[in-house]
Amino acid sequence: MAVTFTNNFKNILDKLESILESEFGGSVPVHRGNTVPKGSSQAIGLSPTASSLVDYMSDAETREYTIDIKFLFNEININEKALDHILRQVSRIEAVVHDNIIMTLSDTNSTKVFDCKILSTNLNADEQQGIYVVTFDYRCQHTITF
Repeated sequence: MAVTFTNNFKNILDKLESILESEFGGSVPVHRGNTVPKGSSQAIGLSPTASSLVDYMSDAETREYTIDIKFLFNEININEKALDHILRQVSRIEAVVHDNIIMTLSDTNSTKVFDCKILSTNLNADEQQGIYVVTFDYRCQHTITF
């Protein structure tokens, strides 16, 4: 017998991607993955990393979802002007998440994720050749009923 399931990671990623795309209006491409698209000097990448059980009941469960948000800036030499730009974008991403601590998903029941937050931000987190990477540890919770 086949199980019934909902791809909550996809629903959360779709919503987060939509909110970030609306904020940046195409000036910073938002996609899933860790690369800067050709023809762009910067991008935001979304990568799901974990989910963990927070609460389990007979008719529902609450899970916490973890997503790495990466701001990628394609520049070999980071000078003061470039660093200022990066830090403005970092603050903007943090503000967008703060303003969306509850998000309605586009699943069949229009469920909500809540307690959405960035726990930490790491500057120049990866040593990729010629790319300055900022990583955000994004967390949110979702309750699904059975």
